[in-house]
Amino acid sequence: MQTLPIITKRTQIDVQGINGQPIFTYYQQLLSLLKKEGQHDEWAHLFAEPVTNVMRGEVSWVTKLDGPVRPFDTLAADEKLKVAKTLAQACGIVRRVADKVGTGAGSSAAYGAQALRAMLSTPDVLASIFMVGDQLVLTQWGCLPYGAQAHDHQFDTRFAQVFKPAAKVIASQKAAEVAAQSPSRTFGFVGVAQWLTLAALCLLLFAGLFYKQWLTVLDPGPSVQVEEGLRTRIAELWGKVENKSAACFPPAPIQPPVVTTPPVVTPPVTIQEPPATVTSGEIDRRLKENSVAQGKFVNVTLAWKNQSDLDLIVVEPGGVAISMYDNHVRKSATGGSLDIDANACQKMSGCPSRPDPVENISWNVKPPAGRYDVYVALFSANVARDQRENIPYTVVVTIDGKKTSYEGVINTTDMVCGDRCRSKDKIKVASFVIS
Repeated sequence: MQTLPIITKRTQIDVQGINGQPIFTYYQQLLSLLKKEGQHDEWAHLFAEPVTNVMRGEVSWVTKLDGPVRPFDTLAADEKLKVAKTLAQACGIVRRVADKVGTGAGSSAAYGAQALRAMLSTPDVLASIFMVGDQLVLTQWGCLPYGAQAHDHQFDTRFAQVFKPAAKVIASQKAAEVAAQSPSRTFGFVGVAQWLTLAALCLLLFAGLFYKQWLTVLDPGPSVQVEEGLRTRIAELWGKVENKSAACFPPAPIQPPVVTTPPVVTPPVTIQEPPATVTSGEIDRRLKENSVAQGKFVNVTLAWKNQSDLDLIVVEPGGVAISMYDNHVRKSATGGSLDIDANACQKMSGCPSRPDPVENISWNVKPPAGRYDVYVALFSANVARDQRENIPYTVVVTIDGKKTSYEGVINTTDMVCGDRCRSKDKIKVASFVIS
């Protein structure tokens, strides 16, 4: 594996989601769909593999291909035109596979088709294209500029807009495909001359049949001999024309008989439907619905999707932990405040809860300088032991208006159950420094 020279900042892009889960989650399954349904092994390495560094809020991109790595802007002019053609072909194949997958039954087919189409978006098309050896590799797929629409940032259409020669290459490629479907036959100059000569001799023959006296002037011999001579000459010319025609148009090869075999049914690749984490837009909606104003200087939000009681914990540089998890500190001397505590109950089942829980800790004054640590803990699953499930969550840290998103999951194996099912320990999610 080699790492490509590009880093994607999560604070600058949105990662497209499928069923609430980042598209990166389905990377291996999407490659399997392209290979089995598209039957194009050469595209197996088209999409680089994303590697997310949650702590740093970055995505790096790696590939299994060997060979020198060259960004698009370092390629020669003819190589850039070749990239335009290859990119158009690849995007067309991905869309055709998505259409094919989408015809299947069930929600997994719909999610698979949606995910394949989402792969074709990119926030910066020219910066996302690399050549590794002689193969095209795409990075930053499935990503969009923050707040942008996917249809405005498709790889091929956006590429044709920012790299003008690409539009001509794509258009000429389509024209070539149309021409290949209905090829025209061209006759050489020699062939045309032979046909004209033959026509002239035929006219001369017919003239001779009706005007024997005129033929006699050309040849004083008997008219029957003249006719025989002309017929012989015409036969010779016909032979030459056939030879020339054979040279221009070689005979079509004899096709072997078509043996019909039953189609091979490939079992569909099922895309799992994991419990969804929460998008940044959904988090903003939940805060607004609960009348929670985000902090002016620092804001930390936790959101998840079930009836469990998760707790958000922020430990200040002085050691004070703002949370309801164990020490019940809702406000600190530095101005930090726990604005909302969701699903706070301690029953094993039947506890009233919101389906869209959110917790928020904020500072409306500048907090003291130093390092702040963010944790998440499960206080209570709020269900019976045999009804527990994994709990994905999303944490968004906003400092001076700049957002960084972190995702994680509390697995059932991380829980212990007594009077309630809770996490074995706090889970560290992130750290940030105030200077």
